[in-house]
Parts: sequence; C-alpha cells; structure tokens
Amino acid sequence: MIHLDAGLPARAVARFGVLIGFAAMLVCQSMVIAHAQSAAAPLTSSYETEDLGDGLYAFRAGVERSFFLVGEEGVVVIDPLNVEAAQALRAEITKRTDQPVKYVVYSNSFFDRSSGGQIFKDDGAQFVAQDKCAENLLETPRADVVMPDITFIDSHAIALGDRTLEMHYFGPSFGNCFTVLVARPANIMLFSNIVSPPKASLPADPTLANYSLYSLIGFFKAVEAFAAKGEIETVAGGYATIGRGEDGNPVFLPSTGPISLVGEQRVFWETLLGAVKAAYDQGMPARVIPKRIDMSQFSEYAGYDERSLQIMTRRIYSLYRIGR
Repeated sequence: MIHLDAGLPARAVARFGVLIGFAAMLVCQSMVIAHAQSAAAPLTSSYETEDLGDGLYAFRAGVERSFFLVGEEGVVVIDPLNVEAAQALRAEITKRTDQPVKYVVYSNSFFDRSSGGQIFKDDGAQFVAQDKCAENLLETPRADVVMPDITFIDSHAIALGDRTLEMHYFGPSFGNCFTVLVARPANIMLFSNIVSPPKASLPADPTLANYSLYSLIGFFKAVEAFAAKGEIETVAGGYATIGRGEDGNPVFLPSTGPISLVGEQRVFWETLLGAVKAAYDQGMPARVIPKRIDMSQFSEYAGYDERSLQIMTRRIYSLYRIGR
C-alpha cells in the first residue's frame, strides 16, 4: 500500500495520482532498466536526496524535484518548491556542507516551484530569476513567494568558487520565463519541466495550459544547439518518473537521462503538432481531428494515453486557428 505525506501540496498529490496510473504502462514500455531499479527509492519515502556528482544534488519532495549545487564558496538552491519542502531541503543541505545558501534560483514563476523560499531569505540568500518571471510574480504576488533580488534577460551565471550554475532563457516554452540551467563542472542540464528523464514523455497536463506552443519547437532546437556546443551529455528533470523495482513494487526512477531526450521530446511535439496542422489544413473541425490521427504512433512515449492525446489536439487546434 502506498501512503501519501499529508503535508504535500494538493497539486503534487494530484500529479502523484496521475503518475501512479501511468506506472503499469511505464513497465510495458521498458522504462525500468537494471541500474535504475537499484538506484530508485520506494514510493513511501516523502523526501530523498540524490547525489549527481561534482557538488550537484537532486532533492525530491513527493513527486517534485528541486536541485542544489554546493561549491567551496557557498550553495545555490534551484526552486524551493513550498514551505514544507524548503525546510526539509535546508536540513538535507546542512547534512552535506556547512557552507551557507547564498542564492536561490527560480526556474519559472509558477507557485509550485517558487514558493517557500523565505527560510533561505532569512539566512541571507539572494533570489535570482529571469526578468519575465519577476514581472509575473510582481503582477500576481503570493505571501510565501520571495521576490527576486537579481534578474537577467538572456543568461546569468552564479560562481561558487569551484562550481558554477548557469541560467539560460531560450524564449517562451513552458510559460513565458522558463529557464534552463546547467551545473558546471558536472555538465548536467536541469529542467524543472518539459523534459522528464529517464524517457521522453507526454505532458502531465493534457490541456497544455502552460505551454507556449507557437515557439516550442524553436525552444527545443535552441536548447539542442546549446547543449551540443557546450558538450553537455546529461539532463535532470524536476518531476519524478515512476517505474517498477526488481520486487515488482512501484519506485521512483533516477532523475537523470541522456541529452538525447531533448531531441526525442522535440520529435514528439513536431509529430503531434504536424498531425494536427495537416488535419486543420484539410478543413477538419476540432471535434473530428482526434479521430483522424493515429495515436498509436506515440505509444513509445512515457505516459502514453490516447484520451490525453485527444485532449491535446483540441488545444493545438486553437494554435492554428488563432495563432497561440
């Protein structure tokens, strides 16, 4: 029997339920590989910290992950998540270093990633976010979200002596300020959403409410080009994927995967967007399009669900009808 931590935020619990539903399908799609089985944590664990090497750690709270980078001159936290998670995160950091948290970085402005940081602010940390994230938070403030002290437009880097965290903005993608991060010298690219190792997948929300579809393919291509130039080989994701352990029980799989996942995720979107566009150009109405697309072509993607794909086509239809 799987027990949920009563302190987890409602959105995380909802996503937890969706992921549990996908677990059996993930098994059929061969998502569980030998090294993942041995490294994965049981679902009964509310919090877990995974050492990714070179001072980089992935911290899991329920199904959500944040990250922190430890250097010889301090610590930077990526996404405090919420008040309860941030407290557990700070405790995990103190187990590994006596260096202070000097910076907190927001990967986007959504409250499920940006809440709870006051505990680090009280310790003297500065908060960093892409410029549009700061605008979003100013327009829709929330008591448990700390406003950024430092903003940037295209890129920014935080040096911690022997380690560096890079922040890069490639345009609208998942919201209007989604930021891709790179930890050096680990050379791991961090995604709070959009890419969810260890396999390319369907988005968790089939309504695609937060996706900027009109610029999504350009975003992926820009990220791929940047990764190739920077010789980045590994990605880590901000949401946990569920598979099966050697004993057959559900487990959280490790947070990392190959950089090729970025391209595989782009192909998913190119294929789905292209299929809807072809049907739209033929004059098919929105209600007919889901029935005319062969959804089985997406069956190898994690979280495959035909009904979810049908819902996505209605949102994509709007892209071609109104341009957004």
